[in-house]
Amino acid sequence: MDLTAATSQLKLGSSLSQSSSYDLASVNMDTNSVAGSISDTDTDINEANEQERDWWLRKDSLGLSFLNINERRLPLIIARDTSFNQFAKRVNNDRRFFDYQHSTVTIIELPSGDHESANSKLGYLFNKGVDNNTTPQDGVEAWGSKSLYTNLVTRRFDEPDKCYIPRRLLNPQIAAQHPCDQGGNPWPTIVFEVACSETLQHVKNKINDVWLAPNRCEDVIVIKLGRWMRRRHNTTTRRPLRRMRCLKFCRTATLQQNPNATSFDAIEEIEFGSVFSNGMESFFCDGPHMKWLTIDCSCIYAGCQQPIPSFHAVVSSQPLPQPQGPPQPQGPPQPQVPYPLQGPGIAIDLYDLQQSIFLAMGPN
Repeated sequence: MDLTAATSQLKLGSSLSQSSSYDLASVNMDTNSVAGSISDTDTDINEANEQERDWWLRKDSLGLSFLNINERRLPLIIARDTSFNQFAKRVNNDRRFFDYQHSTVTIIELPSGDHESANSKLGYLFNKGVDNNTTPQDGVEAWGSKSLYTNLVTRRFDEPDKCYIPRRLLNPQIAAQHPCDQGGNPWPTIVFEVACSETLQHVKNKINDVWLAPNRCEDVIVIKLGRWMRRRHNTTTRRPLRRMRCLKFCRTATLQQNPNATSFDAIEEIEFGSVFSNGMESFFCDGPHMKWLTIDCSCIYAGCQQPIPSFHAVVSSQPLPQPQGPPQPQGPPQPQVPYPLQGPGIAIDLYDLQQSIFLAMGPN
């Protein structure tokens, strides 16, 4: 495997939170220990062994040796007493699997097929919903894992798995009032995050400290994949048994419910895997059209001049059944709102996302 190819999968989030979900004072020093699954709020953290620390200190690319770290040892402190400039230079463009805080570098995620499949498929479905329903001028730019600067003076930054910005917000002649980079670009409106080894609490900290801080992003969509313990499957159907959740965070919706809110919890949590939280097999998403992620046009185009694009996009590998019932009375043309949508926006069939993740997990 090429070092460049290996390192291209690495992923960093340089969280700026002063209160992390990882307690750096509570470290498991047993480097031979393989802990059980990390829960959403697990604060146990391991310390790198000598070989792993040497890997970090080497001057060559961060690559193949990264894959030798057991996922169950994450989060893993790989370096201490490191300046942010040293950290940024060391990881170069391979930033998204690391966390940096208080001069400490921690590995929070490992490159994996299921992680990258979820990331790519969700982005594809979102792009499809927008591109098929807008003019080029009203489309969105996919910025991928762009470095988004939370402090342009100190050059502190964070990176999502994917982010999107409407083209209407991009003006090469005028710098944004609240830029996300040295070029003066505005912050994206939509962020996608996929978490496998990374705890949900750590993702929530990034959401509150970075993505949904004032004058930044509007929606954050989190795909949280539970561990596939012992490659469990239904012995008859061979269906993989794994928990998958989609959590939707929305700044405007939260502030509408509580104008004084200073932190943001998920406004919606959707189970779309094949097990309940207790590990028992479930059937709430065993076919198309059973679980949907919806993103409103008002969120995609937050900050754009009115009127914003308005469309009703249902993205699924299987067409929706035709509505039944008597014909509607005559009147001015109105958009037909499919049942997953309560208003203009995109509805993404999470069964399609589930199936892509299952394929990436390999034989069971």
